Amino acid sequence: MTSVYLLRHGKVAGPPALYGHTDIGVITEHDEQLLTELLKVQDSFTHIVSSPLKRCQNLAVKLANSSGLPIVIDEQLKEIDFGELDGIAFETAKQHWPMLESFWQNPAKNPLPDAENLTAFNQRMLSVFNQLIVDYKDENVLVICHGGVIRMLLSIVLELDWTNPKLFSSLRVENGSICKLVQHPSSNFCEVYGIGLPISNCARSLSDD
Repeated sequence: MTSVYLLRHGKVAGPPALYGHTDIGVITEHDEQLLTELLKVQDSFTHIVSSPLKRCQNLAVKLANSSGLPIVIDEQLKEIDFGELDGIAFETAKQHWPMLESFWQNPAKNPLPDAENLTAFNQRMLSVFNQLIVDYKDENVLVICHGGVIRMLLSIVLELDWTNPKLFSSLRVENGSICKLVQHPSSNFCEVYGIGLPISNCARSLSDD
């Protein structure tokens, strides 16, 4: 079987904002903590795949260098692009609150200016998931990526309504937590083994496969 571990990057070193393609870094201490935890369970993984944005890639490269695991940087794993409001701190975007409120209420019908629409994001994530299953068949791949990416991938596996705003507002995926997907051999059946797990669960869950 194929195990896909989706790790959300650490806490960003910036004020609250919609961080999509904005290439912001992570709080150093949090990244160091995540690296320490990942090295304790490195035998759970056979490969690392990462978003190219430095809040993911920096950790992925450090883990690869320390563990010897092969690494691939995948452009398709970037977070959704929030367009003109991407990376703009909420406290300085008060004039855009009506637009943001409409977006949060229904992101599929109220996209932000120059942003990636939700349909395109869904199709990008569907392509990513299908490629992961092909490229890492019978392997255990750690994917270091973003909250929106993880939520959309979960919606694909669980066949949820990905236009439902609750997927993004109510499905909590903490920074530094892992979601585990397992694709069974010789079938299209994929299970969600856990959402928002601590990294320490990886070694334990692997033995349960």
